[in-house]
Amino acid sequence: MSRNTYHDYLRAVPLFADLDDHDLDVVGAAVTELSFKAGDKLMRAGSSAREMVIVLDGTLSVQLGDTEIATIGAGGFAGEMGLLADRPRNATVAAKDAVRVLHIDSRSFDNVLEEAPQIAVKMLPVVARRVLDNNAMHH
Repeated sequence: MSRNTYHDYLRAVPLFADLDDHDLDVVGAAVTELSFKAGDKLMRAGSSAREMVIVLDGTLSVQLGDTEIATIGAGGFAGEMGLLADRPRNATVAAKDAVRVLHIDSRSFDNVLEEAPQIAVKMLPVVARRVLDNNAMHH
């Protein structure tokens, strides 16, 4: 994939939509594209893996125990709490169907935020909403 194709591809993700070429290069260097098939678990509740995924195609299912509490489609992301708060996962995330994601680990994420802090700003509303939803569920 040429650099420009890759940039277009990253820009299709809402988190990266406003980034300039330099920032997109930073993101491009930080992410790995992975594919999963339906039923594959990307993250397990209780694990302390510090990584997040950004969905390119397909749908992720977020599960508490055996209950699906949310789905995350193309352009959405999962796992950011582990990166931002460094806390064990509170839910399991599995592929609902064939899924392609961009995977980013904590070291890479720290680099991205240093170079492109506006990504964190765009994540905040989603993250805040999830925290509020989680708190509502636990009361």
